[in-house]
Amino acid sequence: RASRTAARTSAVASALGACELCELVLEEQPVFDVNATNGTLANRHVLFNDTIVTSTKLSLRVVILYEPEYQGGAGVTHGNIREMANSTVTINKRIQGRILVSVGVPSDLESMDYLFETLSQPPSHVRLYQGRVDEAASVQPNLYKASSALLERVEPLLREYNQSAVHFVGHSLGGGVSCLAAAILDGRLPLWSSSKKSKKGKKKRKNTNKKSSATAGEAKSDDAEAEATNQTLAPLQGLGRGRTSAVAIGAPPSMSSNVQTDFVVSIMHGDDFVGRSTSESLQRFFERTKKGLKRGFLGGQLGRMSDTLSLATSNLKSYAHGSEGEEARLATPGRAYLIRPRRLGGVCSIHEIGSQLKGGREAIRASVLWQLNDILLSKSLWKHHHLNSYINGLDRVHIRGIDNGED
Repeated sequence: RASRTAARTSAVASALGACELCELVLEEQPVFDVNATNGTLANRHVLFNDTIVTSTKLSLRVVILYEPEYQGGAGVTHGNIREMANSTVTINKRIQGRILVSVGVPSDLESMDYLFETLSQPPSHVRLYQGRVDEAASVQPNLYKASSALLERVEPLLREYNQSAVHFVGHSLGGGVSCLAAAILDGRLPLWSSSKKSKKGKKKRKNTNKKSSATAGEAKSDDAEAEATNQTLAPLQGLGRGRTSAVAIGAPPSMSSNVQTDFVVSIMHGDDFVGRSTSESLQRFFERTKKGLKRGFLGGQLGRMSDTLSLATSNLKSYAHGSEGEEARLATPGRAYLIRPRRLGGVCSIHEIGSQLKGGREAIRASVLWQLNDILLSKSLWKHHHLNSYINGLDRVHIRGIDNGED
């Protein structure tokens, strides 16, 4: 119980810190005070502040901060209870500072229609790099391509600070991109590559052969120099192995549960629909909504009751099958937690969810009572997704054994 309480306390603290960083990317033109002595920018330097447009037309607002005096944990040990208890303790002596990567989506794209369009695409399949032979995993294709584009854009910074802890944070789609980017940088997933890139490379080599002998000689020299440079550089995939972590706030399921991402913390709030949105759950949601509209008001009330019952039954059957076919289904990555608002007392509770549950009462709750695999027909499905709702919910979390009184 003490271990569970410590883990939940760490998750709440890490999530609140992530929310502060997420607020930076929500501002149209954030003002960075280099002389700040308190707040989010205290003792941190701004390394990157720009918008990245990916091949999927998903725009990412990215702010990267460097914290030179950071002496805490990295990877799995980032944000653990020991680090919070004594920030002066160096858990990993190899770590030199910390890179904070905050990823978000411009506010004009944070609409329900855009989220449905982005997340409705079926998952793509990739080969895993976890030491197992011929094992595959599933990823959300739009977010996966965006995460690779993000890493390639900031690659020079990642190589320059290759002894620092790298911590990704993000809300909504930005949270999904953060999880996938962390998994790639830690070496758990391959970097996405398109066939178009290789074709362009072939065309360039063909044009080079048509040059004069002198130019061709210079080109060969340049190619040899570039090849030598590439041989000395470590691949981007796995560059941050053991140093990478992420906190995702209200992020959609972005990868299958067989991808080992214990360095990721995922937070879901109440009935937030984004954390339950996959191509399959969205399709089921649309079909149930159409049936509900045909029933009318009274029929709709009864329909919602039968809808809840049918979801509980289907999720119970899914729970009975366990991890069968997990590589084909998208799931909430890492150590996942659900913030549940309580009707009485104005407080919230926090519960472990996701792949970290291998059985028991909490696993049945997650599959049946909370129905995390399907979007609920709830008045709060959109309200609970807003970043401010997450901040308010985290502020009101009550953990047993912890004194929540103000100092």
